[in-house]
Amino acid sequence: MIGMKNSMFNVFTTAIREHKIFICILFTALLLRVVSLGSLPMGLSWDEAATAYNGYGIVTVHRDEWLARMPITFKSFGDYKAAVAIYLDAISTKVLGINTFAIRLPMALAGVFTVFMTYWIGLEVFQKKSGALMAAALVAVSPLNIQFSRIAFESGIGVALVSAGVACFLTARKKGWYFLPSAVSFVLAMYTYHSTKISVPLLVVLLSVAYWKSLMYQKKWVVIGALVGLLLILPLVRETLFGNAGERFYMTSAIVDHNNLLPFPKVLSTLATNTGAHLSIKFLLLGESTTFRHSTKKFGILSYLEFVLVLIACISVFRKTKNENRQIIWVIIAIFIGLLPAVISNDVPHGNRAHGIIPWVQILGAYGFLQCEGWLLAQKQSKKLLKIFSFGIVGILTGQTLLYSYWYAQTYSTTPAVKDFQYGYQEAVQYARQKESEVDKVLFTSAYGQPYIYILLFKRLTPIQFHQGALANYEIRDLNWQNDRNRTNILIVGTPKEIPADAPNIVKEIRYPGGEVAFRIVEQ
Repeated sequence: MIGMKNSMFNVFTTAIREHKIFICILFTALLLRVVSLGSLPMGLSWDEAATAYNGYGIVTVHRDEWLARMPITFKSFGDYKAAVAIYLDAISTKVLGINTFAIRLPMALAGVFTVFMTYWIGLEVFQKKSGALMAAALVAVSPLNIQFSRIAFESGIGVALVSAGVACFLTARKKGWYFLPSAVSFVLAMYTYHSTKISVPLLVVLLSVAYWKSLMYQKKWVVIGALVGLLLILPLVRETLFGNAGERFYMTSAIVDHNNLLPFPKVLSTLATNTGAHLSIKFLLLGESTTFRHSTKKFGILSYLEFVLVLIACISVFRKTKNENRQIIWVIIAIFIGLLPAVISNDVPHGNRAHGIIPWVQILGAYGFLQCEGWLLAQKQSKKLLKIFSFGIVGILTGQTLLYSYWYAQTYSTTPAVKDFQYGYQEAVQYARQKESEVDKVLFTSAYGQPYIYILLFKRLTPIQFHQGALANYEIRDLNWQNDRNRTNILIVGTPKEIPADAPNIVKEIRYPGGEVAFRIVEQ
């Protein structure tokens, strides 16, 4: 027994020694995604609150906000959300309670999982550990992936599942049964985020063409995987064609007008313009965005190191033969496939929809790193040069990560950013909950948009209770202070534009971190 324990310990310590760099990368990824997750970004956006509330409905009464039983598409604010993130949130909040940390945790863990999958893909593509480690490190500190690992949006989970699908697909070339988890991962990704309904089928076609010869050696498992995938995707196909899932496309598409495709020249012009917007320096490196929910507006979706390595990779591709580039060409195409949902949308540039470029842009960056490594190995004193280069890369990654972390904390603790995350709603709702039994009515402003979802969430009201009138003592609308100030036995929650600072009976002011008033609360 003692010998067995010693043997297991030796295996464990050996594994740590052999993979210590990778473990450090995963640990760094985890820290960047979970530290202060409940408080940075400050606030909780209404999309995050809707995800949490629908998850709460699923675990309590097995229904969504509008009483649909265990749906695969969730109606929310006149829009439709995909399912997987909501079901994962249901589990997280059931275990940890309804709080901001628990609401965002599945997305944070998905980010770490993406790092792991990127390493796996890197090993399959490069057959070289250093390339896989570099790709994983670039994802671990990616501004784009960190951004959407720390808010309860669906895209990060979609990226993680697509990465898993590709990793298993590449492994299945030698071990055919991996086509099964590959098919499941791809299908789940399409249930996770609307953009993946476009990118995943194209990516599967791309991989099939790129590795056609390999697939021929695994015909049995290819067929089994395809059948399983088709079986699992049938409900989504039905929902997309005949249900609500397809509505999202018509609502956000830049190439459709009144459910009809625009003329072909107009489509080409729109695609070219939108592609240019997403490939601009302002977007890639400087973080141009219409909202702080998609960027700190200090860092772009790529770090400067990523950008340089990608440029080196692209130059190398043009200088090499077709056979030498065989393993990297499909990665470049995958980047544009991942970008396509953002390009065909009407709100550009869009960081969330562009999230699908991960991990392909990092794989391409790792290829650039390997080209530099190969060039250095061909020089005199190659060992010394390679050591200097490696330390330089580590130093740059560390420096940019520390700088990004500083700006991240600064950005999301300041007033402009916290407004985009609807800071103050939770505090206002919690105060109203304490006082609602003392008044006949709670009048809650709708000036900031969607307050009802916060009331439902933080009052822990099930969808059934909601539709049975549990909010009957709440009146939600824009305020008219000239009229509303004359009402009695009422609690009024309004914005500083609606309730003047000299209004009588102000019992509380909820302020943004910078001191600016978010809500004024009057009891009369």
